[in-house]
Amino acid sequence: MSTIAAPSALDLARTACPAGTEIQAPSVKASAVIGTPAWPFISSRTTEQALPGTLVIRPGPDQGLGYEDEVDDGEGEQDRDRDGGLWARVATDLSGAGTVENAIPHPYRQRALMDRLLCQVCAGSPEDDEREGFLFVVPDGPKNRSAARANWAERALAATPPVCRADAEQSATSCPRLGRATALWVRRPVRYGLSGINYRLHDGTMRHFKTKRPVSYEDPALAWTVAHQMYRRFEGVTVDWDFTEDLRARHKAAWSASRRASLRSAPAAELSALQRSCPVVAGPVGAYRPTLREGVR
Repeated sequence: MSTIAAPSALDLARTACPAGTEIQAPSVKASAVIGTPAWPFISSRTTEQALPGTLVIRPGPDQGLGYEDEVDDGEGEQDRDRDGGLWARVATDLSGAGTVENAIPHPYRQRALMDRLLCQVCAGSPEDDEREGFLFVVPDGPKNRSAARANWAERALAATPPVCRADAEQSATSCPRLGRATALWVRRPVRYGLSGINYRLHDGTMRHFKTKRPVSYEDPALAWTVAHQMYRRFEGVTVDWDFTEDLRARHKAAWSASRRASLRSAPAAELSALQRSCPVVAGPVGAYRPTLREGVR
């Protein structure tokens, strides 16, 4: 498998950010550099909030939602991706202000990583093997080899981008949520669809509801979805149990039973700080920023 050439994390973040959504602010903290374990490329910052946008119903045979002032360059770098999915508008702050929110992937950066199959932490080339495919690390795999069902990960839908080996190892030692991290080699991570906020026209009124269930690019419901995450379907999956056990051993060494137990009674601020220490995003599948503000007419 050929190596994927990628621009710097900062340049890629700016490329993936639609025009007019980047916050113009001076760098405030030298250590807050995007594409590092301190600030994984995929992760949002508290300063990256939802942007308002007026949704309208587009007439004609392709009826569906669109922005009143929609910008679409046809290349997946504006309001729509290259398969026609409409995306939520969220600010991009690359100054380093605020704090990292690893449980909330940034929509534009997650889209860029999944579209180009880049490492979710450093935005560089993920670990790949000509025969086995790309390395993905999922947070909630089977308890052990004997508990794993045959082909349990085949055709699974995932919004988690691939990762390089070094960042996967770093994650295992720094994140309390990766006790059951599982390493998968995926030969064909096929573009599948999107998840976010879905809308329905009911009695002449648009109603919205949040969903964790992704909508495929072939589903007519896609035209009524405002996306927050892109999904791929795993085909040709091999579980790397040796690397999985290495990751879990690293996690166990770093997170003793007593240390994990102490988390249950830790103050919210401490838990939040620990979550921000996890390089690999391991939030619930389908997690999205719930503060999207849109007017529909």
